[in-house]
Amino acid sequence: MATVTNNIYEQIYNVQEDETIPSRVAFVICVLVQRGLLVAGFSVSKELLTLHYTGYNKTKPVWELSFFEHLFSQEPLLVAKEKVKAVFICSNKNLIVPDALYEEKDAQNWLKHIYFIEQKDVIESFRLEDDKASYLHAVPLSISELIKINFKKAVTQPMAIYHFDHTNKQSLYMQCCLTGEQVCATLHNYSQLLWHRVFDYTCAEDIAFEIRQLCMENNISPSKISLRCNAISASEYTIINELSQYFPGLRAGNGRSFTSRWDGAVYLAQQLFSCVL
Repeated sequence: MATVTNNIYEQIYNVQEDETIPSRVAFVICVLVQRGLLVAGFSVSKELLTLHYTGYNKTKPVWELSFFEHLFSQEPLLVAKEKVKAVFICSNKNLIVPDALYEEKDAQNWLKHIYFIEQKDVIESFRLEDDKASYLHAVPLSISELIKINFKKAVTQPMAIYHFDHTNKQSLYMQCCLTGEQVCATLHNYSQLLWHRVFDYTCAEDIAFEIRQLCMENNISPSKISLRCNAISASEYTIINELSQYFPGLRAGNGRSFTSRWDGAVYLAQQLFSCVL
């Protein structure tokens, strides 16, 4: 189900038609992206029950505080704040620093040197155990504080965190997550981290060009990459379908073929939820 009201786009997906779903939600996770919010509800047995996505168009600036404030107070799945177990954020201002080079102050200075960091941005650091590195990203202070005020018991992590779970060890394995405006992509070769980036796109060709450019720079044949895509909502299905023309082996995040428009968002929610179990 999808509705558009005052340039606000809303989508709701229920795993099954069941009027009791709201009462059965025991755990909730949120995913914040530029101009959008995905909320996923799970049962007490940790099964995905429902997805709610709300986004706004580009007439308003990114990270519009009033948009997130309104949703945090009005979204039905977020009424019971204690059920929210984790909040994930996608920031294009990020940096991965190996343990051998990591010093907190120096790492933050590197991030500020690479990106324009607003004075009211906050830099957060997260440990990547399997990659023996730290993941830094910058988010608006107002958004960070809003999350802390509303979800005091929830853990906060980068949306990309599930990309660094090494349970799936393959050669040249790329994980992507598409939002309405950005792609979060990570390439591993078995256990070796080769590349990570969050970049903007307007069409599937932009994404294909970025991946092929990466391949050219690293002497990798694009045909050898195993590409897995998730998405923030059902809207990105068209882009994923077009992207499969450039990468015929493209699959959903769980390695299966896409069977519905919601598969990308379903597998994103499931993989993120597994990070906080």
